[in-house]
Amino acid sequence: MNNPENANLLAIDTSTKTLALGLRFGGDRLIKSSEMVEKSHGQLIIKKIGELFKSAAIKKQDLNAIVVCTGPGSFTGLRIGLAAAKGMAQALDIPIIDVSTFEMAAYQLRSAETPVHVIVPLNRDECIVGKVEHGCSRWEQVSIVRYEALPETIRHDAVAAVGFDIAQKIPGLTNEEFSSRVQPDAADLLYLGGEKLIKGQVADILTLEPRYLQKSQAEIRFEQNSKKQ
Repeated sequence: MNNPENANLLAIDTSTKTLALGLRFGGDRLIKSSEMVEKSHGQLIIKKIGELFKSAAIKKQDLNAIVVCTGPGSFTGLRIGLAAAKGMAQALDIPIIDVSTFEMAAYQLRSAETPVHVIVPLNRDECIVGKVEHGCSRWEQVSIVRYEALPETIRHDAVAAVGFDIAQKIPGLTNEEFSSRVQPDAADLLYLGGEKLIKGQVADILTLEPRYLQKSQAEIRFEQNSKKQ
């Protein structure tokens, strides 16, 4: 790759119920798509990626790197997005760049004047919470919190819910809310991925996994069954 600043990049975000895809090409051109997925990202992702390349009038072989959101977020969605990204990166022999949900949120909330607790749904009773401030996030400060304990965790700080309506979980919430700013956006993912590519911050495709704080029930059952065999 001669000039990473002009690299052709594909962005994939399946961390929420929105399938967000983007393609940067020709140095400064960008197209993206965003679609709510009712059942599975797997039913649409390959088709939608193909439509992006067709709209851009370029071939997959023209790609220089792939950017993928690694969560946290939807267990199944993240697996599907990462599988697609890895498959294409291996087939084309190009680098893959990972961007976490909290890196995305920190960038999208970079103009916020106060700290913001970013909240990602985990299951019916729990969520994943991380504080972003001045455009930065720290993964070691991300934790799992029960919804009933959220008021004590966030106190009077601003909040931003990713992919769900926080008012349904915490009725009467009076904290300043920035949820509308942390929507899946392939353009932001392309920007962050492009910056990492310029710095040489690419992922190891063999070890890259979704950013989970705990395993899904399906993964736990799979491991338990494997031990019995």
